[in-house]
Amino acid sequence: MSKFVVSARKYRPTTFEDVIGQDHISHTLKNALLTDQLAHAFLFCGPRGVGKTTCARILAKVINCQNPKDKVEPCNVCSSCVSFNENASFNIFELDAASNNSVDHIRALVDQVRFQPQQGAYKVFIIDEVHMLSTSAFNAFLKTLEEPPSYAIFILATTEKHKIIPTILSRCQIFDFKRIQPADIVKQLELICNQEEKIAEPEALHQIALKADGAMRDALSIFDKISSSVEADTITYKDVIVNLNILDYDYFFKAMDAVLRSDLSDMMLILDEVIQNGFDAEQFIFGLSGHLRELLVGKDAKTIGLMECSDVLKKRYYDQSLLCPEDLLLSALNILNQCDINLPRANNKRLHTEIALSKICYVKNIVETDVFNALKVANKKVIMPSITADFGEPTPVSSVTIKPKSNEAAPTYIPPRSNQENDNQSNIVNHSNVERVNTPEPSVGKSADPIQKTSIKNTPTLKGIDEIKRKLQKEEEEKRKSTVQFTDDLVKQVWKEYGETAQSMSVKSAMNNSIVSLEGIKTILVHVPNGITRDLILQESLLIEKLRTLYADGGLIIEVVIDKTKFPDIEDQPLVKSLNSREIFEAMSEKNQSIRKLVEKLKLKSIDSSKY
Repeated sequence: MSKFVVSARKYRPTTFEDVIGQDHISHTLKNALLTDQLAHAFLFCGPRGVGKTTCARILAKVINCQNPKDKVEPCNVCSSCVSFNENASFNIFELDAASNNSVDHIRALVDQVRFQPQQGAYKVFIIDEVHMLSTSAFNAFLKTLEEPPSYAIFILATTEKHKIIPTILSRCQIFDFKRIQPADIVKQLELICNQEEKIAEPEALHQIALKADGAMRDALSIFDKISSSVEADTITYKDVIVNLNILDYDYFFKAMDAVLRSDLSDMMLILDEVIQNGFDAEQFIFGLSGHLRELLVGKDAKTIGLMECSDVLKKRYYDQSLLCPEDLLLSALNILNQCDINLPRANNKRLHTEIALSKICYVKNIVETDVFNALKVANKKVIMPSITADFGEPTPVSSVTIKPKSNEAAPTYIPPRSNQENDNQSNIVNHSNVERVNTPEPSVGKSADPIQKTSIKNTPTLKGIDEIKRKLQKEEEEKRKSTVQFTDDLVKQVWKEYGETAQSMSVKSAMNNSIVSLEGIKTILVHVPNGITRDLILQESLLIEKLRTLYADGGLIIEVVIDKTKFPDIEDQPLVKSLNSREIFEAMSEKNQSIRKLVEKLKLKSIDSSKY
């Protein structure tokens, strides 16, 4: 039985040309080799499985290769390359910082730096997952990294560059690796399928590439898993979605067909089938949102390249996107987005999902730009649904009666208007009911449409919104001009009238014992003799609101200041101490000694102050 080697190791690149999706890294390293301008320290950073350690190993092998191809690629024939491929090279050291992250491990590495290479010109030290080193280990490594011997080169690799201290970053040439595009992953998987003599459907490879999320190593691991699960040498799309537990895109195409038909029953059955197959409602909402995004992208030839799928699937998306208006897609996306946000907190996730899907099924009836595209009977009265405008409450739209020409059957379909017609005839609903009138449709050639095209009268266009805004601004300016001029006399008059009409005697006293004046343009200054008067005035919200209403420009400031010097006739009342029963008796006895004698004569019990 032969030993199986995983594809990630078996097909690991051995030259810069074999590296997938990192052309900017390969090109820079090749130029450095050609011009003999290699730095003494490199830092390779980026997501997992994108080729950081692979490029480090290739660079280390090229540096010591005895016969490099074009000075940039290892020959894989010389003794140095052969020893490296067999993991027997004494000039290339690999250290896993995830498990060797202490100061002692770094000191042992520094000791190795002191010895010159036994074979070749350089000693290369590759430290993987360097961000796992402790702070003490980083500090122990600083001096050697900054001024190493001429024969020492350090290559550091990490997935979390932000965890590396700045003093290390400043001593390295930093190379940022990027995620590998799905198209590049698919090409590499196709080459591997040819070498392994396997047949794979394009949709299957694209699904593997999407699941890998830009990591070539993950894609190869998934490929091995699916290859071992199939009995034949053919990998189908069904095999991929079953093994990876992915929702089939057919569900989403069926769901959108149900939306276009406003068929809620069919939508509920699709959701039930998805849940019965073991998928969560969150997965269905997430997948349907992605499907709507693909439809929105596929409506324009300029953006169709943004779809990460096979050409066959792109054609299918394009065909369905032709049936979906953009406003329908945007409204549905908004509903699904709100559902996705609230779904984790919902107690009944299925019901929450069904509510969102119900809204999507009937949103077409609200946002549809032509409500007469499915008339079946002539003289049929169509009642348009209520539409909520951005600047008002739901407004019912008046019914429409369409009359065909005499002796001619009413057609069952009216083609949608062109973009130019839509610009001339907006569907924005005003506060008032919309009045529709029949206008003759211009005939085209011999096949003139016998039905009268409806037009909207007195409906504001998009440009009309700007006119409405200007009108509202003009009304606001006129209202401001007509407002009574805000003066000091006006403030004092309002203050006096409010004090006279106040029902509370305390408020009346506080209003009378205060001095009010207008300071500047928008500041009312109120002087009061004490804190009690201040609190009473500040509690009169009706008074403050009335003053702010008179000041039309807004931003009125009311300051209440305690100033005893302005009220010499008002003296501060001394604080009165509360007395208990014993203290009251003692005070009364001092003023009248007969009280004490009366108590003694009647043999009354003495008053114990501790009880009070």
